[in-house]
Amino acid sequence: MKFCLTVLLAMYLGYSPTASAGQRPETKQLFEKAVQLMNASDYVEAQIVFRQVLVSDPRNLEAMGNLGVIYAKTHQFALAIETYQQALALDPDNKGLLLNLGLGYLKQEDYKHALPLFQKLDASGASNNQVRVLLATCLAFGDAPQAGIDLLQSSKMNHSDGTVLYLLAVAYARTNQMEAGRKIFDQLLSGSTTHARASFLLGQAYYDGMRYQEAADLFADVLLHDPAFPNVHRELGKVYISMKHFEDADRELRTALEQDPNDSSAMYFLGAMLVQTNREADGAPYLERASAQTPDSWGAKFYLGKAELRLGKKEEALTLLRQAAALNADEPSVFYLLASAARATGHPAEAKSAMHRVEELHTTALEAEK
Repeated sequence: MKFCLTVLLAMYLGYSPTASAGQRPETKQLFEKAVQLMNASDYVEAQIVFRQVLVSDPRNLEAMGNLGVIYAKTHQFALAIETYQQALALDPDNKGLLLNLGLGYLKQEDYKHALPLFQKLDASGASNNQVRVLLATCLAFGDAPQAGIDLLQSSKMNHSDGTVLYLLAVAYARTNQMEAGRKIFDQLLSGSTTHARASFLLGQAYYDGMRYQEAADLFADVLLHDPAFPNVHRELGKVYISMKHFEDADRELRTALEQDPNDSSAMYFLGAMLVQTNREADGAPYLERASAQTPDSWGAKFYLGKAELRLGKKEEALTLLRQAAALNADEPSVFYLLASAARATGHPAEAKSAMHRVEELHTTALEAEK
């Protein structure tokens, strides 16, 4: 996930519905035990107890909501989304659940499904600065960056807020308004932001706007002013991948992992790049670690599945690609590779079904383009 978007979302943890009012007496004690476990950060046990609550009371909204929060906190975003959807089927206008479901989609960078949720919250009269920033995030990163600019420039937004300025820079970059983006850079510098941080934020915006050379220049500027600036080597490595400068990307991503061995994003990008450049055996260990740290990363499972298939581990590849397809049902390349793995392991019906999904997605994309 994009670094600055991750930081932005970390500011908005959503709503934790821990109330127990109105619950059946036989479930209240279990529910309160689960809440205590959750508050103590014992998420594994809390999940178990909340599921026990739902066995005895399947329509318990508070248990569903809290279970979704636990899934989100433990980076199981697909499960969080599914749980919030089940709860909203019982209470479609629940503002806390709408917010949490939107955040779950944003964590997956699924702006298409997050956008209507924040629009609904905004139209309901429950809108505040948090909702407007999240709505602007969907517009800026999604298919309507100019609408994002219009919202961010409105009187409703705090124009001195670093997050608002960052989103504006992204939207300007994505609409090729580069001079306006430069003015945002100057505005960041005129505040309390350091030169290195301003360059980093604008470099991130240019990366998100696919202006890769400008992004590379800005990240190099960060290193010039502050060689120890956090995460800059990882971000520069990602830019180099997009520019197909693979040796430079390899160097930067390995440097990032030397500085932070638990950087799952650096692991993922390095592993995926190695697989894409036919170094499957080298890339697989990085992808295994990335997948373990972020279980809901369809990309990590996809590239690891691709590596295992090329290395002749067909059954392992099939399992991984099935998982990737379950996590992202809208990516044609996942189903195309799943079809290959299914054929290689003697599952012709599954291969046919996967190819049918590829055709569906291509048809949908063509219709959308028209």
